[in-house]
Amino acid sequence: METNEILVELAQALADPLRLLILQHLMEGPATVSELISVTGEAQSKLSNHLAVLRERELVRARREGRQVVYTLRDVSVAQLIESLSVVAGKVPQKLWKSPQLVEARTCYDHLAGRYGVALLEVLVARSALLLPEAPQTEIQPGPRFQEIFTELGIDFESARRERRRFALACLDWTERRPHLGGALGAALWGQFVKQGWVVKQQGTRAVIVTREGQIWFQERLGVAPD
Repeated sequence: METNEILVELAQALADPLRLLILQHLMEGPATVSELISVTGEAQSKLSNHLAVLRERELVRARREGRQVVYTLRDVSVAQLIESLSVVAGKVPQKLWKSPQLVEARTCYDHLAGRYGVALLEVLVARSALLLPEAPQTEIQPGPRFQEIFTELGIDFESARRERRRFALACLDWTERRPHLGGALGAALWGQFVKQGWVVKQQGTRAVIVTREGQIWFQERLGVAPD
């Protein structure tokens, strides 16, 4: 199939409000069909038809767990696509502005976003660990102190390099209109923050709790704090 034809089919899949709502909800994590019915208020037959389209366009994946079918986004590139659409539209979903916690710290699929995420990247750039590109959604290059700083952070960056995805990405933040760190390196940092108990993800939402220990660590070690 021609590349343009694929893009047209992808655009058509994203053009339906219900399918877009499903994808936005899956940004928060895996969801069963019954949960998606509850969120959308649609009948199961209608929802199943739309999920079939999303699966056909390879935007979502499905797996069976007992009697339930659980849906997830295909991968991080789909999450970044949904984020980018909101940035291009120039609007942030209402529920984000109604939730200061979501604005302060949230997940962008598998990395830290919001004020904490943006501040984190700015500190890493200021300390010469990373070199920020001029354009968003492009590769971030290692800086002169990359190995030193990421070793101090306990990040296995060589493992991150071996992943079959972009290593470090300038992901334009929905609310801050500035980039946060995405890609395999951003995911590795997120994993370390969770492991150390500095951040806690809340089930059913993209909002992230930065624990008291996390606030102290971000402030003392990186000088990172929300506005």
